[in-house]
Amino acid sequence: EHPPLKMRSIIVLCAAIAVAAGEGYGVCMDPMEVGYLCTLGTSMGAKMMEAAHECSGDMHTQQAADHRSLLRSTENGCPSPREIKQEVKRHLQGEICVLRQLGWVDNYWRTGWNNETILEDLSSLPGEVSYFLMDESIMGECVDDTMEYIYSSSGDCFGTYSENGQAKVADAIELYARVTCFSSTFEQVCEDYVRNKVYYMFYSEMQESTNGPAMK
Repeated sequence: EHPPLKMRSIIVLCAAIAVAAGEGYGVCMDPMEVGYLCTLGTSMGAKMMEAAHECSGDMHTQQAADHRSLLRSTENGCPSPREIKQEVKRHLQGEICVLRQLGWVDNYWRTGWNNETILEDLSSLPGEVSYFLMDESIMGECVDDTMEYIYSSSGDCFGTYSENGQAKVADAIELYARVTCFSSTFEQVCEDYVRNKVYYMFYSEMQESTNGPAMK
């Protein structure tokens, strides 16, 4: 399935800008457009379009995340487990809404994921995209690094919580790490995929313009 003519024109223009700017220039589209092109013609793409529409309000109002702030003490002391959960919720409300709409999670504070639905959706994506998103070592390393960074930035706060409080905080931090790691990996992989498609389409258009349309 090919992008609409208007989108194709934008893609070719972006490729021209990228080539002129040199290697390393990003795709000149916002993440929503990149995500649309990355999932175009897939069952996950259709679900994501509907989810994005349903969750547009949450995505526009959620706050930017700062890993270091989740467990860090302030002048008022260490944040309580309840405050940490609320902070994570503010940071992730858009992503969590989308995940719920996709059917990947059924309750915000459960760390379990609906793996069957996730695998089915990811398998519908182009192979270059699904390979990285389904690679447990890539995702696991990102989650571990993110959690380690959060805990190392927390000072002594984590040790001040009760056993039950530590379990609640750990669940919230793990959820935060998993969602942010998937979002960042998805965005990067899709940008690489779309960039490659952009270059291919650009050079194909240029070759057709130079040599004329192929003879049937």
